Amino acid sequence: MSNNFFPLSSEELTNRINKIPKIKLAILPTALEYLPNISKELGINLYIKRDDCTALAFGGNKTRHLEFIMAKVKKGDYDCVLTGAASQSNWCRQTVAAANKLSLETYLVLMHGVKGSKMQGNFLLYNLMGANVDIVECDNLEEIPMHLDKKYQQLVKEGKKPFLMKGGFDHEDTVLAAISYANAMAEIDIQMKEHNFMADHLFVTAANMTQAGCDLGSKILGWPTRIQGISPVYFEMNIREDIARICNSAAKMLDLNLEFSSEMINNDNNYVGEKYGVPTEEGILAMKLLAKKEGIILDPVYTSKGFSALIDYVKKGIIKKDQNVIFIFTGGNPAVFAYNEEITSYE
Repeated sequence: MSNNFFPLSSEELTNRINKIPKIKLAILPTALEYLPNISKELGINLYIKRDDCTALAFGGNKTRHLEFIMAKVKKGDYDCVLTGAASQSNWCRQTVAAANKLSLETYLVLMHGVKGSKMQGNFLLYNLMGANVDIVECDNLEEIPMHLDKKYQQLVKEGKKPFLMKGGFDHEDTVLAAISYANAMAEIDIQMKEHNFMADHLFVTAANMTQAGCDLGSKILGWPTRIQGISPVYFEMNIREDIARICNSAAKMLDLNLEFSSEMINNDNNYVGEKYGVPTEEGILAMKLLAKKEGIILDPVYTSKGFSALIDYVKKGIIKKDQNVIFIFTGGNPAVFAYNEEITSYE
């Protein structure tokens, strides 16, 4: 971070963000909720940012991203949206819903992955919302951009005008997504003042763009908070370098004299388990603990792994007794029903 940078207030940051085109998809701000029972259990002061409640088709963090990314649709001549990810993708679910709000048809290219075409969870919701779905036989998310390019050419040949979104693999879109989460940090800044505390740690389950927004926003606002990303996936690309790249590009877009390096980024992939989309025993047990203590239902392959990491960090002493911790609940609830067998297999 530049030595010449002076932190902004939440209002100043929001004013800069508001200069960037966006459309309204989410109900914001989401709540910052104190969790008394789990706080007592862990010996810390734990708050949860309820981004599972952004409201678009069961909500989640991707709704914030899409407010900025989908604004580009209005500036172009498009008649459909094309994107892709895994078959139980929260990104795809919220993208279909956003496209429907804009009266655009949606095409999804989905990695078969763990659940394939099982008509449950997010896959069921694609069907309900009328998406056109192709499933490709691959098991690596980093191959999805290649399949999207092929589908894009096919749609163009058919006379369609697709708006192509590659999610976390598109440089410009990752920057816009990060700015949406810098905006979330501005919300949290106000909420922490209302609750009269400053976070020592903020945990977010993220591969790149959501964490980038958390890192960017916290630095802009001058927090002393340690931002800890927990990756749900093993990527060949260097995630810390990619997050720093996103932060630097977003800072430029906001006309801020900030510079990030990969050494400033904390992202831990030690809680992925076997692979992306496969629950871990520790994650399911963490999911059940929060459900029992607070009545909050995490998802089985993203936020449950992030919450299991938070618990482990407490056990290891990285999070110390009585420290203030925020956990960003990024959503993903529909996947609960697709993973019913895995959830009930751990006691």
